[in-house]
Amino acid sequence: MSIQENHESPGYVRISTAADIVLGFTSGRFYRNAFPYCINLLLHFNDGCRANCLYCGQAREISTSPICKSLIRVEWPIRKLEDIIERLNAFVYSGCSLRPYRVCVASISNPRAVEAEVEVIRRIYSEVRIPLSALITPTLFLKDSMKELKAAGAERLGIAIDCASEHLFEILRGRKVRGIHSWKRHLEGVREGVEVMGKGRVGIHLIIGLGETEEEAVKLIQWAHDVGAETHLFSFYPEEESVLSNWVRPPIGQYRRVQLARYLINTEISRYESMRFNSSGQVVDYGIPRSVLEEAISTGIPFVTSGCPGCNRPYANERPSERPRNYPYVPKGRELEIIRKELNSYEPIGNNYEKLMAYLSRVLISTPH
Repeated sequence: MSIQENHESPGYVRISTAADIVLGFTSGRFYRNAFPYCINLLLHFNDGCRANCLYCGQAREISTSPICKSLIRVEWPIRKLEDIIERLNAFVYSGCSLRPYRVCVASISNPRAVEAEVEVIRRIYSEVRIPLSALITPTLFLKDSMKELKAAGAERLGIAIDCASEHLFEILRGRKVRGIHSWKRHLEGVREGVEVMGKGRVGIHLIIGLGETEEEAVKLIQWAHDVGAETHLFSFYPEEESVLSNWVRPPIGQYRRVQLARYLINTEISRYESMRFNSSGQVVDYGIPRSVLEEAISTGIPFVTSGCPGCNRPYANERPSERPRNYPYVPKGRELEIIRKELNSYEPIGNNYEKLMAYLSRVLISTPH
């Protein structure tokens, strides 16, 4: 479909390739039958996103086009919202067991985003009885806007903090790169979201592999849990045309240990303060008896995709030919044996803060100050 000037939200939205296949707009099959149970939608405006996050292909200062053609390595075709609603309804009333169980509407940082997000949520909720999540930025969505989203039909909020610490946030998406976002406002927004939606109905997005230590990530996860929010983990994967397009992916051991720590914190089996970290900030002790730790690992649940109920995001962090970082199903048997080895893999940190700064100094005209 050619992009027309009036093909903007709320009348039109972008849809992930996987969701496009699920709803029958395009044909395709899912590797290993990893069916996505969440329909991911993204607001679209012809003047694009105003943020400047260095790991995103939509970043204001580096994007070759204001129009988001791809995200997370796949195309996001633009579709008419009415057509999406019609096909969602066909699924909901079909009685088919293999069908979407949630719709997630993601915003972008654009002045028109609040009004459009509320309207998209309202239209879907008024016509399709399906759980709805709204992925927002507190930079634009203040507490009153969150209340509007809830009234429109959203039952959960997602807030992409992405970075595990304030200094990384400022370097990668804040004032040091002429970005519009602030760490303080994002944390404040999480608290406001919990006040509006209730405990357990707000999830922060945290990307592992942006230069943080495991300790920094676990500390943020504990903070989120204490204020009543969940943490939805992502493993960094380079986005084409972004400043971090050649940045290294985090070692699998690093990701597995943060996954396990997140599970233990969210189930209140352990806490950040009880865990021990080595001089490189890697988890070496989860603060619980070995038998309790083994029981948690043996369930396989800590390594399943963390997100809103019904969101499994198949292969969002890796290619289908690779071993999943977020399993879209509960790993068992041989897969758990591999995970145990990964948990005990303490390879040298390949994406720490110092290396990030050195990388940025090479790819940018000058390192952000």
